[in-house]
Amino acid sequence: MDDIASVREKINQMAELALSMLVNTFDGFMKHELDILSDVLKNEDKLNDMEKSLNFSLVEISKEKSKSADVRYIALLAEIVGDLEEIGDYVKDMIERIEIKIKERLFFSEEALSEYTHLYSVVHSALTDVVKSLKLDDKNFSRRILGDEEHVDRLLIRYRNTHTKRLLSGICDPRASNMYLDLLDFTAQIFRHIKAIANNILDLK
Repeated sequence: MDDIASVREKINQMAELALSMLVNTFDGFMKHELDILSDVLKNEDKLNDMEKSLNFSLVEISKEKSKSADVRYIALLAEIVGDLEEIGDYVKDMIERIEIKIKERLFFSEEALSEYTHLYSVVHSALTDVVKSLKLDDKNFSRRILGDEEHVDRLLIRYRNTHTKRLLSGICDPRASNMYLDLLDFTAQIFRHIKAIANNILDLK
């Protein structure tokens, strides 16, 4: 059975895998490369397996702990694992939309592409800080994520509104409209799980 130290190390690996999945999904999106996206889906299966294995280890460890502080610590780790797995689920949702976009040759306007790239860069930076916070055991990276909690939500509202204006003015392809909005929403959902992880990291004693 794993001990807490080995569980922490595996959580670090899980976070790094989630980050690589996000990066490669964006790469496949930008390059219109289905092979890249297919490889990400394989890692999504691996992420799910890691989540199951870690939860099993945490349950076994909790059986040996009696102090409420220990149980709370284990619960926080379990929540972090759950949020990392949820990030993988949203990445999978994104890939499904991107694959349709590629196969049906749907394209975003330059403005839409610029907006989505910006949103991605903000979320990528936050997930990178989660990886650093876990790996280096440095809570300052988590504090940085929470420094402007509503930033992504504001971007989401702004970009949805500007998209509607482009759509009504005939700039955006209506066939790609839902695809674009889904990518915005899924990316914002990933950020919400990143925030949850950051909050839990700050609560770890």
